[in-house]
Amino acid sequence: MEHLNKLLACVEKESLIFKNPDLNFIVGLTNTQVKDLKKIAVEEGFIKNDKQEFFLTEKGKIYLKENPIKSWCSDKFPKRPEINLEYLKLEKMPPTLTKAIRCLARHLLEGEELKENSIESYLMRELLSKNSTCKDIKKEIKKDILKGKKIKLTDLFEKFSSYGLTKSIISILLLDVLAENKDILAIYEKLQFQLKLNQLMFDRMIFCPQNFEIQKTIMDDLPILESISKVLSKNSTKNILDITKSLIYFIRALEKYTLNTERLSKKTIRFRNVIMNAKDPISLFYRDIPKVLCGKLLPECGDEFLNEYENSINEMKNATRDMIFEINRFFLDNFNSKSRTELAKRFEAVEEYIGEKELRVLFNNVTEKDADDILWINRIATFINKSRVPKDWSDEDVADFKVRVKELALKFYTIEAVVGTSYIGITKSFDRIIDQLLKLSKPEQSVILRKFVTI
Repeated sequence: MEHLNKLLACVEKESLIFKNPDLNFIVGLTNTQVKDLKKIAVEEGFIKNDKQEFFLTEKGKIYLKENPIKSWCSDKFPKRPEINLEYLKLEKMPPTLTKAIRCLARHLLEGEELKENSIESYLMRELLSKNSTCKDIKKEIKKDILKGKKIKLTDLFEKFSSYGLTKSIISILLLDVLAENKDILAIYEKLQFQLKLNQLMFDRMIFCPQNFEIQKTIMDDLPILESISKVLSKNSTKNILDITKSLIYFIRALEKYTLNTERLSKKTIRFRNVIMNAKDPISLFYRDIPKVLCGKLLPECGDEFLNEYENSINEMKNATRDMIFEINRFFLDNFNSKSRTELAKRFEAVEEYIGEKELRVLFNNVTEKDADDILWINRIATFINKSRVPKDWSDEDVADFKVRVKELALKFYTIEAVVGTSYIGITKSFDRIIDQLLKLSKPEQSVILRKFVTI
C-alpha cells in the first residue's frame, strides 16, 4: 500500500480532494494509482464518504500517525530536493513518464501546446516553475553547460545522479536549459555537429547520452568574431553558431558555377571547400578557416585574416558575374566587334546569305534588341553550349563555349568574305587567305579549321 499515507494526508487537508481538478498533481500520483488507493482506503475504513466529501476516520488517523510521510531528501543525499510527483522518483522511467517527457520536449523545442492537467503540464509545474524546489539544481546544470568547454552528456548525468536525482529529473531540467539556450549551443552526436535540436534528438540524448557532447558557441575571449560576423551580416555577434549559419546560407545561395569552378584563387578554393565539408562550426572558425587563409588559429589572427576572409567572400560573390563578363568579351572579340550593336549590324548585312540552321539561330540571338546586355549574352551562351544557362556551367562548359565560338566566328567570317561586305578588322590579305582556303579540299579545310580553333 505504497503512497496510501500520502493520499490520506491529502484527504485530511481537503475533504473535497477527489473533486479537485488538480487531484493528480496535488497527490503526485497517476490517475490509476489514485483510484486504486482510494478503493483500499474506503475498504480498510481509513476514510469515509459523507455527501461526496471524504473525511479521515480515527483508524485512518492512526494509520497516518504510524506511517508518516518520509522526506525524499536524506543525509545520504543532502542536495536532493523535495519532489511531490512520485513517478519522478523512480529509477526506471515508466512508459507514461517517457511519453510525457517527449510531449514536454515538443512543447519547449517545437512550440507544441501542452494539454491541461496532463502529466507533462505537471512536470512543468513541479520542476520548471519559478518556485520549483529544483531551481538551484537547474542553475547548476546551466552553469556547467555554459562554461565554454565541450561537456560530455554522460559526465553531466553522472554528476547530478550523485546528488540522488533520477534520470527523469535530470533530463527535464537539462531539456529546459537546452531550450532556453539552443541558439548559443552546439550539440554533437558521435562527434558530428547537429544543426537542429528537436524532440527526436533530445529523445536520443536521454537514452544514449554517451553519444552526445555540448558546447557553448559564444566566445567572449575572441572579439575578432564580431568583425568576422559583419562581413555577411549587419548585426555583429560573438556567437560562432550564428556566424556559421550566415556563412552556410551564403554558400547555399551561390550559383552552381561558383560552387564547382576551379577558376578562383587557391585560397578561395580551399576556403570554399572547407565550408562545404564543415561538420563542426567551432572547429570551422577556430581552426579550419584561419588555417586555410592565414596558417594560424583564430586567437592568433588579426587584420590580415579579416582581409583574406573578406577577399574570398567577395571573390565567390563575383565569380559567376565575372565569368559572364569574360564570355561576353570573348564572344565579341572573336567576332572582332567592339559592341553588340556593331555585331548585330554585321549579321543583318549578310542575313539573306545565312542558310545554316546554327548560324540562323545565332543571328536571331545576336540581333535581339529588347534584352539587356546580361540576358543577351546568357541567351547566346545557352544556345551555343546547347545546355544550361551560364550560372549553372562547369569549367568544361566555359571551355566548350570558347571552342564553339571560334568555330562559329570562322563560319561567319567566311560568309562575310564571300558576300564581300566590309567591316573593321578584315583586311585584303585576310580576304586573300579566305579565297585560298575555299580552293582547298574539304579534308584540308577541316585540318586548317581545327588548327585555328586551338589558337
